[in-house]
Amino acid sequence: MNPNLSASPRAAKPTFSPTKIVTFLQCSTLYRYIYVDHIGRFYQRPKAYFSFGATLHTVLQAFHAEGARATPEEMIQQYQQSWQSAGYASAEEETQYQIEGMAALATYHDAVQQRLHTGVQTLLIEKFIQSDMGSFILNGRVDRVDRWPDGSLEIVDYKSGRLSVSQEDVANDLAMGIYQLIIKRLYPDTPVRATIYCLRSGQSATAELASTELEACEKDVRTIVQDIMATHFNSLKPQLLPICEECDFRTRCERYWKQKKQ
Repeated sequence: MNPNLSASPRAAKPTFSPTKIVTFLQCSTLYRYIYVDHIGRFYQRPKAYFSFGATLHTVLQAFHAEGARATPEEMIQQYQQSWQSAGYASAEEETQYQIEGMAALATYHDAVQQRLHTGVQTLLIEKFIQSDMGSFILNGRVDRVDRWPDGSLEIVDYKSGRLSVSQEDVANDLAMGIYQLIIKRLYPDTPVRATIYCLRSGQSATAELASTELEACEKDVRTIVQDIMATHFNSLKPQLLPICEECDFRTRCERYWKQKKQ
């Protein structure tokens, strides 16, 4: 096993994941609250889509860990046992999600069985991966990585919220680019591609970044990370942005804006 597939390093180098990078791009103040001040537990509320996604991930991880031998009925039984109720607006909403989840698992089971017949093997399941980029560690957690009969690797990322996806969506997705970059650095002589699988609809799309595109992705990541590392977060002033509307930290920023007007 590649040592970079093990637990997070304890070295002094800063670590950056797709989630951290995307958060910074969305709002540097939000990044500060979560990753610098570490006050997320005081503001972030449970959300239905988090609970729903976490439940499905738990079932799928167990399914693949046990060799994908469970029947749809057994998967649904575990789904019911693993159900997380936090964040749903009503009992009706929770019931609707439960129904959609059971249908999603049945569809997923059929899709996996078809893949197994082609000789595809699951290599990694819910695995933490990382690569030393010199001045920082680039890391992330992949939902699944499959090895195809030709030796190529496919990163599969589950999406429990979206219903559709295109090849262009995958090719332009920063997180999928980062996952491909890390896996390619770990397996340099192996073709690597990425797939987004929409759990609720069963739709999926795949894209493979060419070497030049991976180089561009790495360059972009290094530039963003440099920006993060150079940011003086303690002097940041909250800005009104499109994501503020549904941000859990909005009340904190509003207090700042109110004080500035006084």
